[in-house]
Amino acid sequence: MQVSICVQRAIAFVVLGVAVGCGGKGRPNQAQEESPLKPIAKFYGEYISQHKGQPPAGEAEFKAFLKEAKVADRLKQEFKVTDIDKLLISPRDNKPFVIYYGARSKNIGPGGAPLVGYEQAGLEGKRFVASALGAVAEVDETEFRKMAPDAK
Repeated sequence: MQVSICVQRAIAFVVLGVAVGCGGKGRPNQAQEESPLKPIAKFYGEYISQHKGQPPAGEAEFKAFLKEAKVADRLKQEFKVTDIDKLLISPRDNKPFVIYYGARSKNIGPGGAPLVGYEQAGLEGKRFVASALGAVAEVDETEFRKMAPDAK
């Protein structure tokens, strides 16, 4: 069976992103793996793949997608998520995650993929950031500003 070059590259990109992107340096810590940004990034990527490469126009559109029966069931099974509204709020700073809606981010996040979202304030000078590969990293303010120079 012959696999197209595009498919081969996509697979390699995902494998590389998982290998290097999920934890930044070394293995991801438990907090990164348990961050709500992980499922947000995963399903944001799925939204894009199901909508001709376009991200959700806004939070309401993304929430509607997350509440679709198939997606909601997978969120519950894979990530134990039952409350979509709670999912979109960081448990570390109790503020809504900043998520790129309307247009794909030009900023590069963990694993070299476009930045999907990040914590507004984070914890102890560090924020979780996530990329379109589903990679989550905890970064300090200097690294965050490199990834998201347009962040407020």
